[in-house]
Amino acid sequence: MEISFLGTSCAIPTLYNGSTSFLVRMGGYLILVDATDNPVKSILKAGADPLKLDAVLLTHHHADHLSGYPALISTLNCMGREKDLTVITNPATENKAKDILTIFELRNDGIGYRVNYTDSFLKPDISIELVSGFHTVPTSMAYFKENSTVVFYTADTVYAPQISEIAKNCSLMIHEATYSCRRKDSLDGHSSAYEAGLSAANAGAKELYLCHICLDEYFDSESIIKEAREAYAGKIVIPELFNWYKI
Repeated sequence: MEISFLGTSCAIPTLYNGSTSFLVRMGGYLILVDATDNPVKSILKAGADPLKLDAVLLTHHHADHLSGYPALISTLNCMGREKDLTVITNPATENKAKDILTIFELRNDGIGYRVNYTDSFLKPDISIELVSGFHTVPTSMAYFKENSTVVFYTADTVYAPQISEIAKNCSLMIHEATYSCRRKDSLDGHSSAYEAGLSAANAGAKELYLCHICLDEYFDSESIIKEAREAYAGKIVIPELFNWYKI
């Protein structure tokens, strides 16, 4: 399994870093997680072929996770895509995604391929399964499994002890770290870097990748890792964009 991050920022991007989204290569399939910014451009920057995209996983219907979805569907159509596209999501996000495509006249009867919605992606030796998350709107956390390798993505979430139980002994936990634990007011449906470390430690995760980071909440990248390190002793990574990480 390989993962490449197209963005690791929160809803407020920076000049060089867009909202959180990543690609997963597993079992010969290419999957995009959330559709942010300009998805096709980002896929190209990661060195992948957008027309070979097999599935899109949409975690929830907040704008910083879904706003690039109509552009993705439209651009693939303009590129001449004919192969069906699988969209993995929960019912609430599916309804919003369909509403957005309707606005832009991009439903199945208006493009040259079919978009098929499902709540899982099961193929020989690999699987992607959704778990209900802990956010301000219906949100899906996700398991990615290839043979014995298990990656667990929290998506946007408040800290919840259940996360560690759900993700027990995963090879990699990808956890949001929107705000620093120095913040005194509400985290508004999100987690701190410290809480990300706590979730990974309690789950027994072998590695922790941090994303969905509001960089103005921290002093610098090192301070983000230092905060997570207060709770988690394993390997912590803030992924470099468009770099492929082998899990």
